[in-house]
Amino acid sequence: MNKILRLIRHAKSSWQDAQLHDIDRPLKPKGVRRSLALAEQLGPLPQTHIFTSPARRALDTAHIFHAECQVSKAVEVIPALYTFDATDLMDCLHLLPDECSDVTVVGHNPAMTILVNQLSGHQFDNLVTAGYVELSLQSAHWHKIAEKNVTLERFILRPELGNA
Repeated sequence: MNKILRLIRHAKSSWQDAQLHDIDRPLKPKGVRRSLALAEQLGPLPQTHIFTSPARRALDTAHIFHAECQVSKAVEVIPALYTFDATDLMDCLHLLPDECSDVTVVGHNPAMTILVNQLSGHQFDNLVTAGYVELSLQSAHWHKIAEKNVTLERFILRPELGNA
């Protein structure tokens, strides 16, 4: 059984409160708008499983996506997804439950961009905030995810412009 991996970089966060720790930064209004625009383009995705970093900006992005795309399963927080390292991100993907065939991961850069480039063979300069990449995995097991069995299906880098 093939799998779908949807990678979303969290939406634009606010740096307004310099006292906040990085993990606590919320979304800016622009981030909320871009998350809503992305969800509108993607439409209903009731069967996807959403896994997110515990960072507030990632959680907020995941919850918008969950509500707007009518996802039936609860958002799951994986503390290890609060990483900026592509190797750590790949380690998280390897541990995803095999019974999940459609997965959405909300995380951070530069890990997201580096991982997408490694897996897809495409060279993105930067997976922008609220950027989306959809990959298909030709395997029934997440621990087998590698460039040789992944195909880039589509990407959306500017959801507010309606480009897919």
